[in-house]
Amino acid sequence: MIQTLLFLLGGSPAYPVCAAEFCAACGGAAAEIAILGQSRAGLEKYGAGILRPMREQGAARFTWIAPGAAGQMDWAAAAVRLRQASGIFICGGNTAAYHCLYVQSPLAGLIRERFFAGVPLAGVSAGALITMEQLRLTPDETGGEGLRLERGLGLVSGFVIAVHYSEQGLDSELREVMRRSGCRLGYGIDEAAVLICEDGKPARHLGGVHRVELDALSGV
Repeated sequence: MIQTLLFLLGGSPAYPVCAAEFCAACGGAAAEIAILGQSRAGLEKYGAGILRPMREQGAARFTWIAPGAAGQMDWAAAAVRLRQASGIFICGGNTAAYHCLYVQSPLAGLIRERFFAGVPLAGVSAGALITMEQLRLTPDETGGEGLRLERGLGLVSGFVIAVHYSEQGLDSELREVMRRSGCRLGYGIDEAAVLICEDGKPARHLGGVHRVELDALSGV
């Protein structure tokens, strides 16, 4: 019996690719899915596109978690929604912002607790990156120079990922993250693809997912 189920989406075109399996795992028509976003304005702008594939699978109950107009998060209300959710979906956006909101925050422990208790979780783009044990933040996101490695939620370990992989030509970046993190295994996930992890291990994929391994001696 599968204890944990994680869906790593390479971009928004993957929404309909995994909707059926994700919604079924969350409880089908009885599912209550928590949608974690970067801002309330972002959820209002992109929410319909996120929910449409899930609604088509019969899911009808969604709760929104994001900072309000003033940029403040109601941590207590967010925790209540997470505890009630039968599934968790983390949206995309600025990875540094998501790292601050959901990794370096009071919600991090609760997200891990719910996931390891068996609640399915899906993350797209930045939302996928922060689920990892280690992730990269780019200069565009941090205002610094060069890639910066940070610890993520640690829902899976032993590999790193790149999202928007083929579309943005991220093979070199993925290999750099692998070298710097000490991970010899990486996965490049295309925008319309999903890497599915069962019990902490990559199990299968939908669409274009590219397995990358570093040579133990040369590191290339």
